[in-house]
Amino acid sequence: MNRREFLAASAAALAASAATKSGAETWTRLHPEYPKDKLARIAILSLNFDRILKSPDHPDDPVRTLDFMDFPDMCAERYGVHWVEPFSTHFLSTEPAYLKEFLGRVKKAHSGINQISVGGLALTMSEPTLAKRLQAIDLTKEWIDHCALLECPRIQVNQGSLAPEIREQATEALKIMTDYGKSKKPVVHVTLETRGGNTPWQVLAQVIKDAGAWANPDCGNFPDEEARHAGLRVFYPMSSGSSHVHYDPDTWSLRDAIAISKEVGYKGIFAIEASVRTNGPDPYQATQEILDALMKLI
Repeated sequence: MNRREFLAASAAALAASAATKSGAETWTRLHPEYPKDKLARIAILSLNFDRILKSPDHPDDPVRTLDFMDFPDMCAERYGVHWVEPFSTHFLSTEPAYLKEFLGRVKKAHSGINQISVGGLALTMSEPTLAKRLQAIDLTKEWIDHCALLECPRIQVNQGSLAPEIREQATEALKIMTDYGKSKKPVVHVTLETRGGNTPWQVLAQVIKDAGAWANPDCGNFPDEEARHAGLRVFYPMSSGSSHVHYDPDTWSLRDAIAISKEVGYKGIFAIEASVRTNGPDPYQATQEILDALMKLI
C-alpha cells in the first residue's frame, strides 16, 4: 500500500468508526487560557499519541484516528502549544518531499520542532561490535541530516547499556555523532537522557561531558528522590534547552523537580511525555493533565 492509498483507507476507516466514540472523541475539554510566555516553553511528544496515530500497519484499527501530519495542528488548537517533538518511527517516510510536507504543516500551525527522538532505533552507541556501532553512527547521521532539513535543533539518541566494558567505545561513537551534529549550521544538538536500568546518572553525565554532547533532563527517570534531585542539578545546566516532563504525583514530586530547574537557572522547554501506566489510557486527557500541572509550576 502506498501513502496515497493508506491515507484514503484511513479516511474511510475514520468515517466508518465515527459512531464508536473513543475516549479521545468523547473527551471535549479544551485547554484553558494560560499565559503565552508559559505556553511558549511547552512541547508535546508525538509518543504520547502512539496508540492512536494512524498507521499503514493497522489500517482498520478504529482507535487510530490521528494523522501524524495533523499532529502540529492538534497541539496548537487543542492545547495552545506550538512546539512539537516527533518520535522518529512516526514519520511514514524519510524522503525529502515527505519531510518538507511535514515541516510545512508545522509552519502552518505557527509552530516549531523542538527535538526528534530516535530512541526507538534498533542500534545504539553501546553495540558490542565495531560494525554495529558504525551502523548506529551512520543511522544517527542520517537522522541528523533529517533534523537539519526539518529545522530541528536537537536529536535525542539512545545510549544503550553504557556497560563498563564498552563505555570508552560508546563514548567515542557518541563524540562522532555529536561532532557531526555540530558541523551543521545551525547546530543539531545530540542529547541523551536517563533511561533507568543499571546505569547510574553520574555515569551518563560523564559520558555526555567526555563526548561534548548535551543532556535532555528527564525528571521522571530516576530510581528515587535523592538521585532525582542530585541528577537534575547536574543535567539542567548540561541541557541545550529541552527537558522531558513525566507526571506521577503518587511516586515523586514534580514541584520539587521544577523548583530545581529554577534554582539552577534553566530557561528552556519542558516537553510533555505521558504514560499509559501513570497517566491513563486517553492520551488527550493525559497530556492535558501534565500541561495543567506544569502551568501551575513554571
